[in-house]
Order: sequence, then C-alpha cells, then structure tokens
Amino acid sequence: MSELSPQAISPSFLLPPEVDAILLKASRVRTLVKSEAVFPQGSEPLGMFRVLDGTLGVHSLGASGRQLFLTQLASGDWFGEVPLLDGLPRTYDVRAASQATIAVLPASAFWQIIETRPDVLLAITRLVCGRFRMALDWAGSAILNPLPVRLANRLASLIKRSGVDDGLCLKVSQEKIAQQLGVSRQSVNRQLKIWETEGLLVVRYSAVTILDLQKLRETAGGE
Repeated sequence: MSELSPQAISPSFLLPPEVDAILLKASRVRTLVKSEAVFPQGSEPLGMFRVLDGTLGVHSLGASGRQLFLTQLASGDWFGEVPLLDGLPRTYDVRAASQATIAVLPASAFWQIIETRPDVLLAITRLVCGRFRMALDWAGSAILNPLPVRLANRLASLIKRSGVDDGLCLKVSQEKIAQQLGVSRQSVNRQLKIWETEGLLVVRYSAVTILDLQKLRETAGGE
C-alpha cells in the first residue's frame, strides 16, 4: 500500500492536517483519465477518497435519465464518507473532469482507524456537518432567491475556492452551472451577457473572467 504525503488543501472543507496525514498514510494512489468513474451512483461504499491532483465532477442521475451536476471536487477534497458511515448505496457518481490522481482509503482501513482514533471520527463528522449546512443553504437559495442572486453566489463560491480575486478566469461550463441551478443554459447565458454589458465580467467559451468582484459579491448578497 503506497504511503502518501499531505498536499495543499482547498479552502472549502478541510480536515485537520494531522487527520489528513493519518488517512493519506493508509491510502493508495489511483490515476484517472478524463471521464473515468471513481464510482457509479448506486454502488456499495467500499472506500473514502481524496483528490490529490486534477478535478472531479459530482453528478446525480434522476429517474427520467436527466443528469444533474452537483459540484466539482479539487485538490485536497475528501469525499465518499457518508455511505461508509450509514452503509447505504451511493446517491451520486463521481468522474474525472480532467486527468486526475486520487487517494483511495479502503473501507477496512477506514474502520481500523476509527476504532482507535475517535478524533478522526469527530473530524469527519464535522466535515459531513459542513456539507449538510451547505446543502441547506443551497436549497434555501434555490427556493427563495432569483436567478441573478443564485448565479452570482455560484460564481463567488468558485472564486473562493480558487483563492484569486479580480481578473480571474473561471473555466466553467454554462451548461454545468445551469444544471446545478436547475435552470436552462439560455437563462444563465442571458444573465451573464447582461453582466458583461455592465462591465462585471467577460464571457468566453467555457469560461468567465471576473472583472468586478465587489459588484458580484453585492449581487450575491441580494443588494
């Protein structure tokens, strides 16, 4: 089993460095090509995972066959812990959005660590709680806020993950943003074009360059 060194962690959902190192030490490395699945929706929980390099896309498939883009995982993100804890099949699938490298922590190793390190379980529980709060915020925003506010919030969250401010080029598909917001791509494009004429951003193919972060944040706050 390969021993891994901790990498730089994204600012979204951090595990304490000590916990991160413990889980990585018990993991093995797996390399993914673009579009390769980490696991499919409905599969059994056989492990927990961490992105070491590259990006992954998280999707959910409805009964009608419609695919919903949920979020993107970047370097440092741990995922797949909830099915390990409740023992139920996975409710989403994860695929490589680009060539990527991940750490794979087998379920057996996960439970061996949990049995002797309650602090690790506490850290993972806090990670789950953070994601639950984010899901509640997202659901509330989807119900209560108009599209401009929801779209601005989505762009602002992508900026927060990148750690860069004005002039940032976000490589993001309008189709994926539309899926995540539950609206049409045309609606997203229409609003982006409005903001482009106002000098807030510049729209390019599969990319958006933010020019006025302060105004975007004001819009995200409903101002």
